[in-house]
Order: sequence, then structure tokens, then C-alpha cells
Amino acid sequence: MNYVTSTTIAASLNDIDWAALGNEQQAVLMANAWLNEQRLPDYDVVPTEILAAGAYIAKEVIAGTMYQGRKDGLITSKSVKAGSVSSSKTYAEGVDGQAMSAGESMALVLIKPFKVCTPIVVPLGRF
Repeated sequence: MNYVTSTTIAASLNDIDWAALGNEQQAVLMANAWLNEQRLPDYDVVPTEILAAGAYIAKEVIAGTMYQGRKDGLITSKSVKAGSVSSSKTYAEGVDGQAMSAGESMALVLIKPFKVCTPIVVPLGRF
């Protein structure tokens, strides 16, 4: 589903020249791909919060901060040693191992109430 367009992004950002420094079509495409990945329902009229989330993502695409090899992400383990001072951190791999831009973080907050949760089905019987 296409949640956002160049027009809805411009309206959400209140900036008609939001894509002046980048590829507008690519930013719209990537914002819609990101929104589709978030397991949102299809809407006849897309809620304002989802439009705003798409605008934040498109703006991050234009700025060059989305879908890049990012440095730090979610820490999965950490150890500290006092004698002879030692420190260690282990970062998650894949998507969880990527740091998140401020725009992407804000977009996730905006869409959180709209995400579709799939219930976990546990089969009955012997295991």
C-alpha cells in the first residue's frame, strides 16, 4: 500500500521544498516501503500520525541517514571488570544491530498505536 505521497509529505512537514536536496521519488518509495514493513493496516483514509511518520522517514532518506551501514545498535551483552580494568560490549546483528536516526525513532513512536499485532498461536496436544 502507498501510505504517503510527495504531497502528503510536504503537508506533514509543512515544507513544499522538502526534497530539494535529494531524490524525491526514491524518498517516497522508501518511506512507503518502511511503512509497509511495519505491519500497518490498509486505510482508505490514512491517519495523520502515519502520514507524519512517513514524512519523517522520507526526510531521513533525503538526508542520507536511512538504510546505511550504521555504527552502533542494540547491546546484547556487556561485561565490566574492576581489577586491571576491563570492559566489553556485544552488539546485536542485523536490523537490531543498527543504530536508529532521530527521525526513524519518532516515526516508530507515531505509528505504534496503529501496528497490527499477530497473536501467538500455541497448538494443543503433545510436545
